[in-house]
Amino acid sequence: MRTAGFLFFLSVVAAVIAGSLAAQQSGTVKVKSDELGGIVSSASGVEAGVWVIAETTDLPTRYIKEVVTNDQGRYLIPSLPAATYTVWARGYGLVDSPKLQTRPGKQVDLKPSVAPDKKAAAQYYPANYWYSMLAIPKENEFPGTGPSGNGISPNIKTQGQWLHLVKTDSCESCHQLGNQYTRTIPEMFSNFDSPAKAWMRRVQSGQAGRAMVGGLNQLGPDRATAEFGDWTTRIAHGELPAEAPPRRRFPEEYRSEVDRAPRPRRRRRRPPRVHRIPLCCSCAGVRARAPSDRARYRRRTFLRSGRSASKR
Repeated sequence: MRTAGFLFFLSVVAAVIAGSLAAQQSGTVKVKSDELGGIVSSASGVEAGVWVIAETTDLPTRYIKEVVTNDQGRYLIPSLPAATYTVWARGYGLVDSPKLQTRPGKQVDLKPSVAPDKKAAAQYYPANYWYSMLAIPKENEFPGTGPSGNGISPNIKTQGQWLHLVKTDSCESCHQLGNQYTRTIPEMFSNFDSPAKAWMRRVQSGQAGRAMVGGLNQLGPDRATAEFGDWTTRIAHGELPAEAPPRRRFPEEYRSEVDRAPRPRRRRRRPPRVHRIPLCCSCAGVRARAPSDRARYRRRTFLRSGRSASKR
């Protein structure tokens, strides 16, 4: 009897595994009514570690949700409010897939294209990969010697202080550096004699111009604008980040539920009941004056004595 039951159990497990494999091979993803799922593939095959973004403006506030494809290029976006979503895929080494309009409860397969060259691929790199191309003065140039010397402020004693301001306590304490706008010089500032002058004029613009110029003054405006001008010039001439970012890879417990077998539900242990008796004047033996106060006093008295109030 036990053998027959065990064999039946094995047959059920085999059927579940076979069904899962068949679903993967057939290119289908099971989705619920509040989910979006599908497969991301390009000319190179299925694409793992690629973002899939779902965005809508139908709700009271703009709503965006994104997930990452697993090793089979499959994705599942759960718990989506009812709305029309724009869905597309983005990944390093790729060009964005066409944006599709859909609603939850459907399978949406996405097909990004392989980036034609390194320059096209680099347009999707994180901003800090581009910002890392900014040249940093050498250690032997510190302390700074001011406008009549190397242009670095005399208050900057070490290279570490310069890095601290460039990376943390100056420009990037308010906004990002290295994105498409900041790593290029806008057309309106392209007619200046040098990239350094274009950067100074650029920083002076806008409501925060005084604060931004103050950040440059901490570094030494002459040297800071020269380094930022050199940075954007090298990028304009085609220089790219030295490294390409890796695609996302998650441990199994963080991956999509798209093809994972269901886990047994754990029973939650209930904490033992504790009768919490609030302290007040009635518990101290003072006579209650209102009927509601007398009822509470009687209940607390019986709880403390271990008797049931219903037997009173």
